Amino acid sequence: MTPPKKLIEVAMPIKEISAESVRDKSIRHGHISTLHLWWARRPLPVCRAVVFASLVPDPLDENCPQAFRDAVEMLLGNQAEQIDYYAPYKDIPWTSVYDPMEDNLRNRLQLFIGKFTDEMQQHLLYHKPKPAAGKQIADSSLIKWDNKNNEKIINKARKLIWVAHNSKENTGATANDLLASFDDHYKAIKDAEKALYRLPDRHIETEQVLQATANLQRAIDAFLDKMPRVFDPFAGGGAIPLEAARLGCRSYGNDINPVAHIIQKGSLEFPQKYGKPISYSKTEFIKLYGQDTWDKLSGSQLVYQNGEAIGAKIDNRLSFDVAFYARKLLSEAEKEIGHYYPADTKGGKPIAYYWARVGTCSNPSCKAEVPLLKGFYLANTQTKQVYLHPVINGKQIDFEVRHGKCDLDGWNNRGNLKCPFCGSITDVKQIKQQNINGGLGERLLAIIVDGQHGKEYRLPTLSEIASAAIIPTVERPTEKMQRNSAGGDTFSWGVTEWGQMFSPRQLLALQTLVQKLQEIKAALQPDKDDYAKAVVTYLGILLDRVILSNTSFGRWHNGRETLEHPFAKQAIPMIFDYPESNMFCNSTGSAYNQLEWLTRYIESESNFPFASKMQNASSGEKNQFAEKYLTAVVTDPPYYDAIAYADLSDFFYVWLKRTLGDVYPLNFATPQTPKTEECTALKHHHSNSKDRAKAHFEDKLTQIFDAIEHQTSDIVSIMFAHQSTAAWTTLCNSILGARMNITGSWAMDTEMANRSLGLAGAALESSVTVSCKPSQREGFGSYREVKRAIEQTVAIEVEMLYKLGFRGADLLTACFGKAVSEFGKYQRVEKADGSEVSVAELLEMAREAAFNALLKGFDGDDVTKFYIGWLQLFGFAESDFDDAAKFSRVGLSINVDELFRQHILIKNGNKQTLGTYEERIMASKSLGDKAGGNLIDLVHRAMMMYKGSDRQALLRYINERASQPDGNFWRVLTSLCEVLPQGSDDYKQASGLLANKDSLIRESKTVQQPAVEQTRLFE
Repeated sequence: MTPPKKLIEVAMPIKEISAESVRDKSIRHGHISTLHLWWARRPLPVCRAVVFASLVPDPLDENCPQAFRDAVEMLLGNQAEQIDYYAPYKDIPWTSVYDPMEDNLRNRLQLFIGKFTDEMQQHLLYHKPKPAAGKQIADSSLIKWDNKNNEKIINKARKLIWVAHNSKENTGATANDLLASFDDHYKAIKDAEKALYRLPDRHIETEQVLQATANLQRAIDAFLDKMPRVFDPFAGGGAIPLEAARLGCRSYGNDINPVAHIIQKGSLEFPQKYGKPISYSKTEFIKLYGQDTWDKLSGSQLVYQNGEAIGAKIDNRLSFDVAFYARKLLSEAEKEIGHYYPADTKGGKPIAYYWARVGTCSNPSCKAEVPLLKGFYLANTQTKQVYLHPVINGKQIDFEVRHGKCDLDGWNNRGNLKCPFCGSITDVKQIKQQNINGGLGERLLAIIVDGQHGKEYRLPTLSEIASAAIIPTVERPTEKMQRNSAGGDTFSWGVTEWGQMFSPRQLLALQTLVQKLQEIKAALQPDKDDYAKAVVTYLGILLDRVILSNTSFGRWHNGRETLEHPFAKQAIPMIFDYPESNMFCNSTGSAYNQLEWLTRYIESESNFPFASKMQNASSGEKNQFAEKYLTAVVTDPPYYDAIAYADLSDFFYVWLKRTLGDVYPLNFATPQTPKTEECTALKHHHSNSKDRAKAHFEDKLTQIFDAIEHQTSDIVSIMFAHQSTAAWTTLCNSILGARMNITGSWAMDTEMANRSLGLAGAALESSVTVSCKPSQREGFGSYREVKRAIEQTVAIEVEMLYKLGFRGADLLTACFGKAVSEFGKYQRVEKADGSEVSVAELLEMAREAAFNALLKGFDGDDVTKFYIGWLQLFGFAESDFDDAAKFSRVGLSINVDELFRQHILIKNGNKQTLGTYEERIMASKSLGDKAGGNLIDLVHRAMMMYKGSDRQALLRYINERASQPDGNFWRVLTSLCEVLPQGSDDYKQASGLLANKDSLIRESKTVQQPAVEQTRLFE
């Protein structure tokens, strides 16, 4: 029997996923990103949606099991609950015409993944105020952040996956049979959890505790044995395996990087295994934690008998223990070095110390020592301005803290020092040499403290200056940085070792924490106990968080008044002024504040019992899994040299090796992170050869995909954060080279920035997700046959997706996947001359086919057709000059020169862009004045008039050119609104004009024509 297509191969609610993914970037408390920094994590809504859609079939597929269709109806149908949460949109909200969404099981499944709230629909349909980020996606949606621990919603997804997975083998089973089986297995887990977690003092491994633990594991295994096996070969920060496990799958992941592996242990394994309730007898609790901790327990944590507290109930054992031992660690460290962070006269502890590096004026007669400040603001918010005002006496610079606007220019411009004494310029080369020769000086300029109304700023006291000047020398890590990646520009400043990124007091603090952690490890013995290993791992992660806010390459963000880590640009720039956190205070940036992020995450992800199995290894080994053992692979591979993961993560590795190297000896056996086998294309890891680096990346990617094809029985879904032709070429070649074929592709926004329409750029904020399946490829295909097949396939795809509201680049990306699926049926596609068709040429075929399909249903002149079609494909982005000639030949009668003459396209060297309405009217003042002109000209003229102030002139124009509400003018305007970039002025004017259509037509009927002044022939 032919297996049904998965939902991800057919349709995805990409608008809703994109909206919640943008929100995901701003969520903090309990989010996986807050446990430990990692680069380019995929948003959780995308991961959850892609995993789910990869595991359930399309209910409208003729081969979809009836049991699954019935389960969708039972769980998501209009009779499932009192309120019909998953009813399709009455009018698809992001299109500009009335588009009712058909009520079918496929659409209900899509809207279960994500559905816009009524408020968001009103915003999209009628330009009502946009709701806050948390109010855009309906509470019934699977992808909503707030539902990650909502058992009712998550269990709907688990049940649908269960039915889909088990109906393949149990072909005669009904939906009721399979759902009952799910309930039995899930209840067995819940019952086993209750039996184990109600045992007092279960930390003592009695026979009863061991038996209850084994029973729980058997129940979990029995459940997982009936769920899909999902693997991420590039697990990185762990977002994909986390969501696969949340959905009840047996979740696996690999990553070659030891830092990533430690993050994965802390995010994907330990909370799910150990973050559970525990009860202690009073005696055992005091033995473990001491009388002081017992005395601090709240009433809700105590167990009473006859009015006397006889025990303690801890909601989350792991969170409690991590907090207990972390506070012990910090307390012991403060006892030893706390006097180097003196309190003020009232006992208050500073939040941070604001430092600046000091350069020396190169003027031989001056030689003044000048803080390398680019500006003087300490706080520069909408409601608060505080700055350091320099006071210059002779060769001495002092400062005053002042409030209000600062008009002074800084003394540091791109590393060049302008001396405030003599006015001489010491260029950046000389300043760099000063740092190389002996290091730039450093000066403590200000103290940041907590006040009654937020942060306050003052000058340092003599005691604070003295404390920072008498720091004892401690070991400085000497591991080397990598030039031009993690190092950024620091090498030219002489900063080539990781230990150089810390000031003396920061190093003292970090080394003291390392020492105190060794003492805690000696007591806990993590080498003998897996639970103790988990607790100690979090202490190592805590130190990593402390390191981020205790480096002399951190930044003080005066607009937000916050400490920022050095990795804003995925490389490390030279920093001239920095905040030094007081890790013993209780405010932002302190070690206690960092601890809160850890415990919040543990508590946030302890609600389900399914831990992921992670391996610190490079993927690509076929024998890691048996043939076709995996159900699905969902992954987000690296892209060429976009991010130097290994280089950057050495910042953490050198400290993790000191804190956890003995706990994970195999993972930290190498001096630094493995680099040559990493699946990236960094030339400095390959004899400085760009070609060798590129070949390594492509070979490694193909090798890993080849192993995946061998190991996977069903589908492979790949998230790729680039949409350039080069990226598609690499992705397609690797997939096709591994005997797989692309079956679907979707564009999704994942960042807060607006994505440019069209696929001319390779912006990281827009990712593409492709679905693939193992494929038997035939011999040779002819260019003509494949081109015809692509045209037919894409035409069908355009018609189907257009009804679902797909427009512009979203529609084009989906067409790319279908085009590749035709191309990938053959081992090689040849032209008439025997030359091979490239992936780049394939994508051109897809564009042409999509262009043709889009224009078939559009009435209007050829110039207007071209404008709308081009806008769909490229937006206002630059494109190659040859593209105009190609697309003008696609079913249109247009001369390319005419397109430039009419400013439809505007030349820019050997590139061109589509003309905006303003650019076209600026170039041709009479555009749209002539009756019978191109529709796009008329619309652009009306848009310009709408923006202007002469409403009477606009009404007359509407009366003359667009008086019929169903006329071509308004249809063109509607098409424009569907594909214009929403942040553009073109969209603003077009959508405003369309929103006021009825009133404009009505008023235009009564507008007076301007009076024509009569004159005499002879005067």
